Amino acid sequence: MTLYAATDVANFFIDYYSRSVDPVNLPRAQMLCYYAQAESLCRNGRPLFEDTFRAYNWGPGLTRLEFYYEGAGNMPIKVYKEYDPKIFDKEDRQLLMDVAIYYNTFSTSELQIMSYASGGPWEHVYSKGADLSDIDNGLIQEFYGRLPRIPDYKEQVKEIINATCHTDLFSVLTKEEDSPTVVYSDNESTCSWE
Repeated sequence: MTLYAATDVANFFIDYYSRSVDPVNLPRAQMLCYYAQAESLCRNGRPLFEDTFRAYNWGPGLTRLEFYYEGAGNMPIKVYKEYDPKIFDKEDRQLLMDVAIYYNTFSTSELQIMSYASGGPWEHVYSKGADLSDIDNGLIQEFYGRLPRIPDYKEQVKEIINATCHTDLFSVLTKEEDSPTVVYSDNESTCSWE
């Protein structure tokens, strides 16, 4: 069981999105870390990092990230100190990729709104007037454990490939045949380029 620093998990997402047109800002890093922790608690029965989320008025957040990126606001943030993506074992890297791909479909505002879910961990702590109180990992695991797990990104890629590639248009070779049967699509030209 490996516990990482919260900054390492944030760095994973910052590094992953740094090459995209929409790099990570502090609020998005907070939300991605939150959902990664929730997924790890539910999928693996253990946290990714020791830091505890707190119930800020804008949603769950890590004090450490607030401290390191103080004043960043909605500006893109850079990897904190040195970062080596090889620190994550295969299982945890898979989980982080799943979170990065799945939650990329939501805006930062949507991720924050989802964290305010009725009966959710943030609401449970924040509704008691306990702003900046810790959100227990047990609450996170209990709430998110009732929800479906996010998809495996490798399976997502396979589904995308299968949905976009019409395999019935390719050559097929079966045991009964000595040569493949070629099936042409309607838009495939039979004319030569000569």
